[in-house]
Amino acid sequence: MPDRPEMIGAIIISDDLTGALDSAAAFAARGCVTRVALSPEALGDGVDPDVDVLAVSTNSREAEAETACDAVAAVRAGLDRLGARAASAVMFKKIDSRLKGHVAVEAGALRHAGQPVLVCPAIPRLGRFVSAGAVTGAGVAEPLPVAPACAGLSADIPDAGDDAALDRIVAQAASGTLFVGAAGLAEALARRIAPGHEPVPPRLPAPALLAVGSRDPVSLAQLEGLSCVAAPNGAVPADLGPDDRPCRIVQMTQGDTTIPGAEAGAAFADGIGGHVRAARPATLIACGGESAAAVLRGLGVRWLALEGEALPGVPVARTRGLDPELTVVTKSGGFGARDTFTRLIAMLAMPEAATKRGAMP
Repeated sequence: MPDRPEMIGAIIISDDLTGALDSAAAFAARGCVTRVALSPEALGDGVDPDVDVLAVSTNSREAEAETACDAVAAVRAGLDRLGARAASAVMFKKIDSRLKGHVAVEAGALRHAGQPVLVCPAIPRLGRFVSAGAVTGAGVAEPLPVAPACAGLSADIPDAGDDAALDRIVAQAASGTLFVGAAGLAEALARRIAPGHEPVPPRLPAPALLAVGSRDPVSLAQLEGLSCVAAPNGAVPADLGPDDRPCRIVQMTQGDTTIPGAEAGAAFADGIGGHVRAARPATLIACGGESAAAVLRGLGVRWLALEGEALPGVPVARTRGLDPELTVVTKSGGFGARDTFTRLIAMLAMPEAATKRGAMP
């Protein structure tokens, strides 16, 4: 953590909410006060004075390149308003470990003139590596060369096959380097910034609502054997069944007709948000980055207080400005062991005298 509480030790800029949470979770788990802004505009609210690590989602992965560049520029303007608080912070540009989105455009918009750039999207603990300059491992059918995605950055692209390699990369990086990578590189930075602090898994209160908006085969396999309520084309049923269980599960499915994915996703987020307002679960488990972001935006959430990880790659946060607070667990669609959802449900702590909650205003 930074030596002075008013100084921010690390700043993370991600092109989606899941990435912002994934990369910041390692810092929160090691005791850093970590806040996540759901959009560049949220920086206008101000940043708490005790924040050690700040993460911002630009929500730009699926946007046009020009829009993505503008979003990063808006973040830079917000950081400039922080002045000396952010001047010495380690800068980390979170990218997708399979190089989706606008890697070079966004990193270039964030980079200062002459600033060294280091790119390494490895996540060893999740089975994804950088070897011979290409991403390999879990979920990667063919090696993905990193250099083409970094055109124009003149970046150093080191290989990394384990966490020890990432630790060496961070230790040997030049002062002021712009780090560009995925959760593995963020974890190495967290180990350097907050050494000696062992991660502590946060508590997950029940009852919970598990919303699966992802259609990734990994997430579908994780749902096998679990009882789900189907949401065809994103249409969430009004009745999700008995509310006396620790967790109810809603899965977005294919409908009788085909509609645009964005339309289905919007309907799903709206339906899940409605259930959160009406039933007030203690925990929302959201699978699929855009689903989680859309639900939270619909609830009016602009900031999250990050607490750590429930499981590898599964961050846990609390909403800020929502009454009552909601614990939010997010998981990327393409990550996690086959028993991830089962393990998360088993971690839920049901109060001794569970009572039905009233509706949100």
